[in-house]
Amino acid sequence: MSALRFGRFMLPRCNISYWPVIACDQYTSRPEYWMNEDKRVGDMPSSLRLICPEAFLTEADKRMADINACSRDYAERVLKEYNGGVLVTRTGKRGSRCGIVCLADLECYDYSSCGSLIRATEGTVTERIPPRLAVRESSVLDVSHVICLIDDPGKTVIEPLEGKGELLYDIQLSGGDRLEGRLISDKESVSDALDRLQEQASEEHRPFVLVGDGNHSLAAAKALYESYKRSGDERAASARYALVEVENVRSDGVVFLPIHRIIYGMPGLAGRLESLGGDGHITLVRGDECIEVRAPSEPAEAYASVQSIIDESGAEVDYIHGDDEIRRICGERTDALGILMPPLDKSGLFDYIALHGVLPRKSFSMGEAEDKRYYMECRLIDGRSE
Repeated sequence: MSALRFGRFMLPRCNISYWPVIACDQYTSRPEYWMNEDKRVGDMPSSLRLICPEAFLTEADKRMADINACSRDYAERVLKEYNGGVLVTRTGKRGSRCGIVCLADLECYDYSSCGSLIRATEGTVTERIPPRLAVRESSVLDVSHVICLIDDPGKTVIEPLEGKGELLYDIQLSGGDRLEGRLISDKESVSDALDRLQEQASEEHRPFVLVGDGNHSLAAAKALYESYKRSGDERAASARYALVEVENVRSDGVVFLPIHRIIYGMPGLAGRLESLGGDGHITLVRGDECIEVRAPSEPAEAYASVQSIIDESGAEVDYIHGDDEIRRICGERTDALGILMPPLDKSGLFDYIALHGVLPRKSFSMGEAEDKRYYMECRLIDGRSE
């Protein structure tokens, strides 16, 4: 069974400029970002109309009818279907990174299993699945911000494709980066390279694919597929597959950054965090003041220790990408305590997951908020099998 394959996907027929928007789980503490996106997009066809930004998750129920109607309209009037995959190249201030957009077989994915071919990198919070599932159920389109990782030291899958294939789009994203997409025409050789990596991973008892970003969205896709399968819904045939972007963890363009924490309304937690101890460190931010405190030297252990204290306290917490964003929020809110976390070494990711199952929750980010995958390719969930 191949965990990754090529198949159907869709792109706008024309005027793609307003179509891509950043992942829905970004800028949750800045609803004004999404309000500005709404103004920027206006009445133009945009993936913004197919998602519910998590900054507005409390009003998700009110948005479902519009998402459903818009997805049907776009599928009939706006989108064109292709078959194959897409080589995407994202270029910006951090350099370039490449990935392939293809289909992940959800029969091979289990966020609770240590033996599945496609695995989560961190603990999955099941309470976060229902809102995402509700959005997915409301749409006839699979529009994805999921980024998966393969460990390909020989660079046999993605890198040989660079610069090849028919150009599908070349646009500037709202965040300033450029995004290029090329149709993967040599599907057989890419599939063969993926199959070899999958076989090698199985022989070494290591995961083949890790979900680097968007695990809860992929978990929602899995939940929808299982629901369709149980009820005998014909849409299970196409819902079995989810669009993902696959990147090579060995690529210089794949960067791991820490995910920071902000706690609200519980200043007493600072004392508990200051008593962690260890040969590493974290930094506490209150107002304009930054205090470095000791923590376990192994980043995964530091994340586990800090998260344990937060979970036990029941504190309201935000997970933030970017040092500047932490300092901005803490400078504006007197009830905020920021925690700047250490970076995780990406080179040991696959071995760590093979040995320990998953990382502590929210242990790394693939770039800062503006570096996240933008919604671009989508796919019709209509009952056709791949």
